[in-house]
Amino acid sequence: MSDAAETSPAKEHVATEQPADRQSAASARAEELVDQAGERLGYFATLVSQRVQWAVARAREEAEDIWAEAQNIRNKRP
Repeated sequence: MSDAAETSPAKEHVATEQPADRQSAASARAEELVDQAGERLGYFATLVSQRVQWAVARAREEAEDIWAEAQNIRNKRP
């Protein structure tokens, strides 16, 4: 019986290593997926930021044009 008792802990040790390796691999894969999602989110945020900046600049130009036109009309009145 002592031989069986010696082999049993060894089997348990091997059995616990495989799930740990799987968990390690799963954790590594999860980290990779999170990193990829972060990169995609960063890229998307950059695109949105550029579009917002473009839209604000365009709106500012339009507002300046409207203001200049209003001033021009105002100054032409007798």
